[in-house]
Amino acid sequence: MQQLKQELFMAALLGMLTVNPSVVCQTEAAAGDQRAQEAHLLKAAQQDPRSLQAVGALGEFYFRKQAWKQSAEWLDKAYALSESDSAVGYDLAFALTRAGDLERAKSLVDRMTAQNDGAKLHSLLGDIDDREGNYVDAAREYHRAAELDPSEPEIFDLATFLLQHKKYVGALDDSIKFFRYGVQQFPRSQRMMVGLGVALYAASEYDDAVRAFCAAIDLDPSDQRPIQFLGRASKVSPEMATEVDRRLKGFAERYPDSAATNYFYALSLWERGGGEQGRERDVIERLLRKAATISPKWYEPHFELGVVYEAEERYPDAVAEMKKAVTIDPDFFPAHYRLSVLYNRSGNRTAAAAEAELVKKLKAEDNEGASGHDITGGQEAPE
Repeated sequence: MQQLKQELFMAALLGMLTVNPSVVCQTEAAAGDQRAQEAHLLKAAQQDPRSLQAVGALGEFYFRKQAWKQSAEWLDKAYALSESDSAVGYDLAFALTRAGDLERAKSLVDRMTAQNDGAKLHSLLGDIDDREGNYVDAAREYHRAAELDPSEPEIFDLATFLLQHKKYVGALDDSIKFFRYGVQQFPRSQRMMVGLGVALYAASEYDDAVRAFCAAIDLDPSDQRPIQFLGRASKVSPEMATEVDRRLKGFAERYPDSAATNYFYALSLWERGGGEQGRERDVIERLLRKAATISPKWYEPHFELGVVYEAEERYPDAVAEMKKAVTIDPDFFPAHYRLSVLYNRSGNRTAAAAEAELVKKLKAEDNEGASGHDITGGQEAPE
């Protein structure tokens, strides 16, 4: 079950790769001006509601802000003023999709494809069908988009969709096939390489998956996002241990203020035997404490610190860290299990029994919900 959760988590992280870091930085830098800009654009649109420029600018402002309902409201007006301009229509359909108005979005895209068929429209139809649960139709639309425009985004979207629905026979194999094709056609695409790694991991081809994650990091050592994938997958590939550790150590040295880099490097050192054999426990403890300090709402550094302290027979410290972990994430049953063991060792039978009951309950709930898990589920990655 924990392997399934790790697989779900890693697939969910693919969503990180759709975010352009430069756009995020621009948005954060301009955050202080957004209220003033919104007030200015809103005033202009209200004063001249027949102005395509004013109304469209407000719709696009909300679009960039991902305020989808507001964006759709104003883009709808702009689309009418523009006499059905295709660019405005696409943004309107996209906003309607994200706002959950799937029927209107699909109707609009159908009208637009009848006038001017294109890859972007088929990709958007795929998104709509996916949200409606029409997965076969969605696959057909994503495939059509990739046929019309075999570009990096379209190939990535098709391969990712198939990965997200790998329960269908042949979907995972096709996902790997399209990711491999994407890597071949776009060898400098880091997200395509990561996507291939996630798909290979889902297929239990662990060594090749870790090779792909390492290659993704080598493509852009300044991008910290692949660390999430490599850190999660590293334990299943002893063959790649040296390569993994070298990259994780490099990340920890380049980004000492990143919780993820400190945590995953510590985890790698522990899992390779450095911690359990006592060789590098001081380094591991320091890295984990730093990760917990940088990201106080992340339960995993506390759990791993508890494991370290338990190995050192520092049981009160181990209990304290495990309690922090379950306070942050009450459903993380491995920490409850460890607490049960620790309480038994200290003679606190009542607390041990209570934790053991929690473990049974959480495991039962986890197993009941496993079949309904979508590959896109999981927790948010720590910053």
